Amino acid sequence: MPALRRIVATALAGAVSASVLLSGPAVAAETKTFYGNGMNNNYFTALFKAQDNARSLASADGFEPSTQCSPGGSYTTQPWPGLYSVTAQIICTR
Repeated sequence: MPALRRIVATALAGAVSASVLLSGPAVAAETKTFYGNGMNNNYFTALFKAQDNARSLASADGFEPSTQCSPGGSYTTQPWPGLYSVTAQIICTR
């Protein structure tokens, strides 16, 4: 009886290997980074504009920003007192 179990196990293992081979090669995911700029006297408004611009670039490249993109970070400078210049980064994967 143990020999029969080995034959069945070998046959099942062969079936699994064949199904994996027939399914084809795995497709690598595509990841891109997009940057947007925003400027305003309110930091949060400038950040929103920068993220919105980055999402627009991602959308133009064929990504769905609401499901395929995540915020990566932001960089803020103050070129003049009371003015914020923000560069936002989003990372998209499909």
